[in-house]
This record gives sequence, C-alpha cells and structure tokens, in this order.
Amino acid sequence: MSSFPVAGASWVVVARYGTMVLSMAIAIFTALVLTSYDIPVAFAVMLLAVTFCVWRFGIIPGLLACGIAIVSLNFFFLRPIYSFGLEGQEFSRFLIYTVAILMVWLLGMAQHRSQRKLNESEAYPADAQALSRTGSVSFLSPDGGVFWSAEAYRIFGYDKPVSPSTWLMLKRIHPDDAALAETGFYQLSEPKQSIEFEHRMLMPDDSVKHVSIRGKAEFEKTGKLRVSGAIMDITVAKLTKDNLQKSQAELAHVARLTTMGELVVSIAHEINQPLAAIQTNGEAGLRWLNRESPELDQVRICLTRAVGNAVRAAELIRRTRSMTKKAEIEFKWVNLNEIINDIIQLLHGEADERHIRLSADLTPDIPMMRGDEIQIQQILMNLCMNGFEAMLATPEPRRLLVLRSRHLDDSAILEIRDTGPGIGQASEAQLFSSFFTTKAQGMGMGLSICRSIAESHGGRIEAFNNEDTGATFRVTFPVGRHSQKSGDLAAISSEGKTNRQMVSPAAD
Repeated sequence: MSSFPVAGASWVVVARYGTMVLSMAIAIFTALVLTSYDIPVAFAVMLLAVTFCVWRFGIIPGLLACGIAIVSLNFFFLRPIYSFGLEGQEFSRFLIYTVAILMVWLLGMAQHRSQRKLNESEAYPADAQALSRTGSVSFLSPDGGVFWSAEAYRIFGYDKPVSPSTWLMLKRIHPDDAALAETGFYQLSEPKQSIEFEHRMLMPDDSVKHVSIRGKAEFEKTGKLRVSGAIMDITVAKLTKDNLQKSQAELAHVARLTTMGELVVSIAHEINQPLAAIQTNGEAGLRWLNRESPELDQVRICLTRAVGNAVRAAELIRRTRSMTKKAEIEFKWVNLNEIINDIIQLLHGEADERHIRLSADLTPDIPMMRGDEIQIQQILMNLCMNGFEAMLATPEPRRLLVLRSRHLDDSAILEIRDTGPGIGQASEAQLFSSFFTTKAQGMGMGLSICRSIAESHGGRIEAFNNEDTGATFRVTFPVGRHSQKSGDLAAISSEGKTNRQMVSPAAD
C-alpha cells in the first residue's frame, strides 16, 4: 500500500526533468533554425531557456539545463561546428558564454530561494489565520485599495479570482445590522484608534454568519483614510454560547422544580390559610344576610375580607407558577424590591417551619434594571434556601435571614445575610465551582447557577463572612446611570436604616 505514494512522487520528478529536457531541445532547435538564416541569437536563446528552466523547474533541473546549454553552444554554434574542439577566439567566447550562463543560474537560484522563503513566511500567517478563523482586511475609505487575506475571502464567501471591494463586503452584511456595520467599520469618514464590534452576515445560501471585527482607521500621508482590521468568524463560538445558555436555563429550570418540590407542603399551607379565611368570611356573610333584618354593612365587610384573601391566594399561586414556568430568557425592566418581596412571601411558610425570621431591608425607589425576572428569582431562591440550611445548627432565637437592596452608582446590589456558621476557609476558593458542595445530598450546582445567571446579566456574585457571625452573599447588577445618590460600598455592608420592613413568620 505504501508504494503508491512513492511511485507517484517518482513520476512527478520524471515529468519535471523530462519537461526541462524538452524545453532545452526546443530552445536548441529554435537557435539552429535562426542561425541557418544568419540570425546570431543562439547565445540569447540559451540564456532565456536556462532562465525559464530555473524559474519553472527548480535549482537542480536548472543546473542540468545549464550543462545542456553549454554543451550545445560548444557543439552546434562554435567553430568547428559539430565538434567539441575550439579554435583561437572561439575558446574565449565559450568561456564567456559559460560564465554568463552560470551567472544566470546563480541569479535564478537566489531568486528561487527568496521566493520560497517568502512563500513560507506568507504561509505561516495564512495557516494561523485559517486555524483561528481570522482574516485581515484593509481599504481606503470609502472604496479604494481594498485588500483581503485568503481567510477573509473564505469569511466573505468569495472565490480568489474576485477582486475585493467595499461594495462586496457591504453586500454580505445582514440587513438588520447594515447601519451598525457601515458606521462602525466599512464606511468610516473619521479616524478611530480602536474599532471593536460584532455583526451578522447573510450568505448566498441564506445561512447566517457571526463575525467580530477589531481594527483601526487612520489618515495616511496622502491624506486618505486607511481602515484596517482583523475579522474573525465567531459563528461556532456564538452557537456554542447560545447552546450553553439554553443548557444552563434547562438546568436552572430543573433546580427550580426541585426546590419547589421541597416547598410544596409549605406552599399548600400558605394557600390553605386564605382559602380558610374566604370560607369563614363567606359563612359569616351568609349568616348576616339570613337574619330577619340583614346587616348589609357586616356583609360588605365579610365580602371585602373574602376578596382580599382571594387576591392573596391568587398572588401566591402566581409566584409559584412563575418560579416553575419554563420559558426563553426574556430581559425586560424589573424592580429588584418587588422580586425580593415576592420571594419573601413565597418562602414565608418554609421559614416558619424552620423557626427563621425573614427581614427585608430595602432601599426605596431603587432604579429599574434590565433582567430576566425568573432567573433573578432563581438566585434569590437558591441563596435563601442555602441560608436556611446554614442556620439549622444556630439556636432558634438567633435564626435571622436579611434580604437587602442597595443602589451604588451604576449598580443595583442584592445581599442575603444569614446567622449561620459562615464560610469555611477550605470551601471559599471553590464556592461557585460546578459540582462543589458541602451538603451530603447536594449536587453542587446551585451557586454555580447563581454565578452564571449573574454574569449573563452583566453582573457578578461574591461571598464573605460577616464580622460577627454568619455569611453574606452579594450580587451586583448593572442598572445604568439614574438619578439616585451614590453610596459607599463599605456603608452598604453596615446595618442599613432605610425603609426596614420586618417580616416575621408568625405575623400573617
């Protein structure tokens, strides 16, 4: 089996040398014909033939062509003709011809080696661009002196014979991204030291390609604007990221269902309370109506209480459904305080069962933030349940979980503070790592999911031990610049006094 490649290579060598010999034979024949018509160009023809053979067939075949040319000049064109003997000045001419032919070969060899090194030096960046799926483009804005690397041709989906142009690049841009791409890179009119953005391409087969561009635009000495950049095909990375987010969403959904399953008894108890109150008020209202002289004012009070309890039950069901709902990630304007209050109401019964007091310390009028309400609820749910479990060994009178909201510059800050044993030094470094857990029955995904959700919102999560007892988990979300006062992060960690609302499990 291995003999076939060797045989193939041998045939290539034979063909190359055979073609070289044929080329020299044609050159000798041409020189003989011209000489017969008293046109003394034999030496020039030999030089051209040797130059061609060195350029086309390589150094060694070129050297062999030199030998053929020198022998041919001696035998066919120098007196005595058809003899290798030389007379008088003919020998001097032969030496000059020989030196000239060898000099042509040496020059050809040097050029051949330089070209090979140049090709190799160009091949390395080309290979690197192909491996990294990154091409390079350069052009004079708006449409002049356009250059594409080989990888750029592939990214734009054009064949090499096509002459690059700005119009061809614009033709590939997705219609929805055209305005961004034109003003951001392809049709600049002013210099920019740093260009960095992403856009989509709509290919001829209707497939969508995602690209990332990094570059700059600066004026040349001629006064023209030169735009240069690296364009990277990030389609695979984009799809991988989207699939990862979907997988994380699936995992978060499973985690929510698991948590809600654990809370089902507590939730049923919470719903039974307003249902029982509705029944009691309804029965009382009927009794007031069945009197000989109906007490309509009392009936109105009973009905009002029944409606209020019905609303309370409906709200609890809504919160429960929202936590178990499986839907695509939807970023919209949300209020962090409202989410905290919803979770407190949802976990009220669970806290009561564990004899834990819940405290909400909320900053009023906190700015709205862009986020997915369900995912932020997921963070709160996970961190609160972790706090509940951390305080199992804490004496009941000291079991307290505080949920805080703060506004600092361009961030909304959420803190969950417990009075448990705190974070162990051995666990601190791996706290948010996947599959790391200190619980006997834990999967080690809760805090990892919290970190992923926080990062997908452009925020971060951190944890630290309190000065007295317990631990605090802090989640920071970006909210943009709003008309709120800036605070000091150190002050946020201290006991806040703003709008403190105590929610005791016993108070209903």
